[in-house]
Amino acid sequence: MTDSGLESIRPSAGDMVPTPPRRVFSRLGVPILILLATAALLAYVGWDAVRPRTDVTAVTVAIRTMETDEAPNPESAAAGNAVVQAPGWVEAEPFSTYASALTQGIVESILVLEGDAVTAGQAVATLIRADSEIDLRRAETEVDRRVGLLNAAQATLTAAEADYETRISVHRRVAVAEANKAKISADLEAFPSRIAEVESNHEELRDEYDRKRGLVDEGAVAAGPVARMGLRLRALEAQVTQLERERDAVSASLQAADAERSAAISDRDLRIKERLDLDSARAGLLVAEAEVGRAAADRDTAALALDRCTVVSPIDGVVIERIASPGSTIQFANGQHGAHVVHLYDPTMLQVRADIPLAEAAKVGVGQSAEIIVDLLPDTVFQGVITRFVHRADLSKNTIEAKVHIIDPSPLLKPDMLARVRILPSQDERKDGVRRTVNRIFAPESAFDPEGDIWVVDERSGNEGVAARRSVEVGEARVDGWVEIRSGLRPGDAVILDPTIKMGTAIRFREPDSSNGADT
Repeated sequence: MTDSGLESIRPSAGDMVPTPPRRVFSRLGVPILILLATAALLAYVGWDAVRPRTDVTAVTVAIRTMETDEAPNPESAAAGNAVVQAPGWVEAEPFSTYASALTQGIVESILVLEGDAVTAGQAVATLIRADSEIDLRRAETEVDRRVGLLNAAQATLTAAEADYETRISVHRRVAVAEANKAKISADLEAFPSRIAEVESNHEELRDEYDRKRGLVDEGAVAAGPVARMGLRLRALEAQVTQLERERDAVSASLQAADAERSAAISDRDLRIKERLDLDSARAGLLVAEAEVGRAAADRDTAALALDRCTVVSPIDGVVIERIASPGSTIQFANGQHGAHVVHLYDPTMLQVRADIPLAEAAKVGVGQSAEIIVDLLPDTVFQGVITRFVHRADLSKNTIEAKVHIIDPSPLLKPDMLARVRILPSQDERKDGVRRTVNRIFAPESAFDPEGDIWVVDERSGNEGVAARRSVEVGEARVDGWVEIRSGLRPGDAVILDPTIKMGTAIRFREPDSSNGADT
């Protein structure tokens, strides 16, 4: 390798190169200055975090809507001048709408694309139906089986009712008992005449016996015939006794027959076994009807699940975006959009979400008119009206969100288009003059110092800041210990209660435990 340096030309040339001068300031002074500057910067920045702070009590000013007939600010009194201008973007009113699947499954097809117009009830997607169809057929088969069991239960009930009404053996028993009673009654009724006949013969024979027995002693009548007559007389007496005993036996038999007849009639009327069979048949019919109803409900549920395999649009509108695709899984527990298929909006119902600065929020109220300009149509001014406020401020942007209804939106407007909103003065034209709806700031009476000024939390960071004194203009309104402030305070300011501090004091504040504020 060939040397191309000075030594290749002349070996002693390297010794003749002069040594550069030593610059002590650039080598030591500059780094030291950088370190000192860095330390000073860190001390300045960190001082706010380490310096001692005074604990105070502070409360945020309140906003109250009021009516007044005072003339508006001259700068905004001219017709069409905006009292507040705010950025925003177009969105669906009053909120977004989704076409959702009402059953879980796998998406088979999507029937619409972004920008397609749909009507309420129009199919926008379908899910795979095979499982639902099988479930429906199974449910229909179960209904048919339960209907068959119901028919069998109905037949059993019909037979039980017929048996209950036409039971032959029970009726025959009653008839036999009644016939037996009638026979015994007839036999019993014959006993008095029979006994009377025997007693008559007995009396006749006794009379003859008594007369002839005296003649035997005189020898007028033979003793043998009279003795035999006495024997017949005793036989008639025995016969009467026998008939009386038979009569008592027949009477007892009549009582037994009557009891049997009553038991047969009671059995016929009660028919316990037949009634048990009849009640069991009726209960079986009720159970069968309930089973048919349950099977029908299961069938209807399966039919509904099959019908829900077709996802329909809930509104007339336009598709913003497709959330699901063919093959997607619909799961209700799969996050916010687990069941959503397409995102929709109604092009006739649009609003602007406007970010109103907190410093100007007191000038804006519900019902105020607004003018809206969209970048897509810069030469077109849309009319609007404030419909509501979101009841939560955005601390990062120091704004509060207002919803501005677009009265006659253009079909060209789309959600998420940027817009600019000019909010016009609010006024109510009346015969005796003009009345305006305004928002006023209210502060607690305890926030005033002896000179009539108010101390506020300045350079606020969380619950810390610096005490600053403000001169304010006080209005006439008083509400529960709160005073109207015409000027000097802004919405969102925190005022210090019972101030006894100096200007620029580092403070740490807390909200009071309870306070009676003006209506916000």
